Amino acid sequence: MSTFREKAQGRTKQMVGQMIGDEQLVEEGQKQERKAEQQAKPSQAKPSQTKASAESSQAKSSDGPSGQASRR
Repeated sequence: MSTFREKAQGRTKQMVGQMIGDEQLVEEGQKQERKAEQQAKPSQAKPSQTKASAESSQAKSSDGPSGQASRR
């Protein structure tokens, strides 16, 4: 299920729980929404990780063929 749908369902459970006075349903909705947010965060971190690995590979490529800086 998509993250957006999970968050929407969690929020809906919270609202219905509040309307009918069911605290357990409110808590269940909060847990579902938090879980969806946690699933969304790792996918957002990927671009920065890719950038960091690209920078480190560029630094290695500027070194000599053995992976060490050439000395002249």
